Amino acid sequence: MDMLNILSKVSLFAELDGSTLESLIPACHIRHLQTGQTLYCAHDIADHVYIVIYGRVKLTTTTGVLTYYGRHELVGETGVISNQPHHCTVNAVRDTALIGIPQQQFLDFIHQHPKVLFALSRLIIHRSQSEQQHSHAMGSSRTLSVIPVSAHIPATHLAEKLTEHLQRWPHVRLVSAAHVDALFGSGFSQTPLDYSPADLQLRQWLASLEEKHCYVLYAADNSEDEWSKRCLHQADRILILAEANQTPTRTPLSYVLSQHDWQSPIELVLLRSEGDPSPHTLLWKQLYHARAHYFVHPWAQNDICAVARQISSQGVGLVLGGGGARGFAHIGLIRALEQLHIPIDIVGGTSMGAFVAALVACGFDSVEMTHIAYETFVARNYLNDYTMPRVSLIRGQRFHSRLHAIFGQRRIEELRQTYYCISTNLTTGQAVIHDQGELATWVGTSMSVPGVAPPVAWHENLLCDGGVINNLSTDVMQNLERGTIIASNVSLHDDIRVPGIGLEEPD
Repeated sequence: MDMLNILSKVSLFAELDGSTLESLIPACHIRHLQTGQTLYCAHDIADHVYIVIYGRVKLTTTTGVLTYYGRHELVGETGVISNQPHHCTVNAVRDTALIGIPQQQFLDFIHQHPKVLFALSRLIIHRSQSEQQHSHAMGSSRTLSVIPVSAHIPATHLAEKLTEHLQRWPHVRLVSAAHVDALFGSGFSQTPLDYSPADLQLRQWLASLEEKHCYVLYAADNSEDEWSKRCLHQADRILILAEANQTPTRTPLSYVLSQHDWQSPIELVLLRSEGDPSPHTLLWKQLYHARAHYFVHPWAQNDICAVARQISSQGVGLVLGGGGARGFAHIGLIRALEQLHIPIDIVGGTSMGAFVAALVACGFDSVEMTHIAYETFVARNYLNDYTMPRVSLIRGQRFHSRLHAIFGQRRIEELRQTYYCISTNLTTGQAVIHDQGELATWVGTSMSVPGVAPPVAWHENLLCDGGVINNLSTDVMQNLERGTIIASNVSLHDDIRVPGIGLEEPD
């Protein structure tokens, strides 16, 4: 491994010549981490600074994910400079190699070369500002692995289609076992992950591909061989390919996924023809520990293009906030997106925003939405079933019946477009994210304004309008890491204030 070449690509050493960098090489050593392994934990002594050669690491604190670092980025510098314990835990998202430099040798080096100290100061300031802005998104997944649950499912075909749609960005490379065997010899793709000379040779070749290309897609046609295992260990994002109408069963792949602490997000791509049911979606996700799923009509270009956008963090997420009748303005935004031919890949909302977002997820266009909203809230006003206000002003039965008439028996997890809505748990005082279950029920729950509509009893808790806690759920959308977020906020900051009341003391 060419240590000088690696160090020369680190921004920290950009102004140093080769002979200067060579003086640092004797202090360097290589450290390999497998997927999920820990580099160091919070409160550990900061005795090394690390540089990522290839792979990716995740920094976490007690509050969640802080950030991710990849090739040629510095890790652990803050503790080394401040001589304080590490403030976060660092794990390998996938198989990762790093250069380790002991604390004293690193401090001696920057003392001898002030340019490095200035560059390090700029780096620490930049990272500190990013943390204050809560910029913790994973960003674009550079390496994607497509693995089938069984050998008869054409994962390589899906990977080829995804590669075609990713070609709008330069330098995309598809790698399969056949490609490896053609270059290195028959059977070389089945080299075990054992850090043998052959394994290290293959790792370095794959790392060189990742350095040259914006995206590398790894395709496996067999979920049980060594190449499939390597695909799992190389991935920033793992795509499991299955047929939606197939009954989920335990497979060798499911056991592998359950035995390791995978840090890469696992997502399902379910092949599903238009109109076919998908009753086993939740079981598929449970068996394969998937955080998300996509439905693809075999092999519909629009569906594959939507998946390609989202897995490369180039998708569009639409977040619609609550605001009562002002929420009708969301339909105007959707009409504008239609006119501009901007596709919506994932949608979420709160209160009235949950209602409009559900219409989007069900495939209604802006004209149909306008008609539905007019019939529901103006022409027939399904909110006027007033009652004696012991719990609320209205019973809510007419409105919930109307929601069931609009959405039928649709379930959130079976919608072809990803959807979620927000409610408030009055018992715990926390927001609840609804990304599965009966669509009409959870839309109605998200719209149950306290005092106006009765709360919904669920698991010994009372749920009401999500706007009480999280009226514009951009944080939820950001955590899904799908790409650009378009948010529509129609609430008024002053809409619950009483004008003319300004006493200093409570009245």
